[in-house]
Amino acid sequence: MARRGPKPEPASVKLAKGNSGRRPIGADPVIIDDSGANVAPPAWLKGDALATWQRTAPRVAAMKLLGPLDAEPFARYCQNFARWVKMQRILDKDGEFYESESQHGKLKRIEPAFAIADRLEKHLASAEDRFGLNPAERQRIFAARAATGAPGDLFDRPTSPQKPADQADGEPAPKSKSAIGYLQ
Repeated sequence: MARRGPKPEPASVKLAKGNSGRRPIGADPVIIDDSGANVAPPAWLKGDALATWQRTAPRVAAMKLLGPLDAEPFARYCQNFARWVKMQRILDKDGEFYESESQHGKLKRIEPAFAIADRLEKHLASAEDRFGLNPAERQRIFAARAATGAPGDLFDRPTSPQKPADQADGEPAPKSKSAIGYLQ
């Protein structure tokens, strides 16, 4: 049975978006190694899949979404992407349909590569969301951050809130009389 509700997000992503709900965020259970450029592909990754790794891993590591523990799932993504490209080449050469003869006459059938490519595309879409390779997922993070006004880089931890220019050190913050002040 599937779990209910939205997929949980890592604490670093929640902090990047800002904490508009003011709920405790906690910490990531595993500290991600920031030196993602040093993440090596698994030994079983070969051919076109390895070329995909070498082309995309530096960009994913630069977004701090690829660490040593993420190497296997990301390698699976690269393997599936290489297979999808192979199926697309077959479809470009042979087309999406073929004809077969039966006792009822000629039938148009779907090329098996088309069904395989379609299935791989669904797996790739879910993996792209997890690794930030989807522009919509990245935009969602940027939009949430902009709405909350979270400072810093996309995955930097936010700094302490800035004091207003008219407030001196040690002086309590003035209470707002508007309803907006209660939301802060």
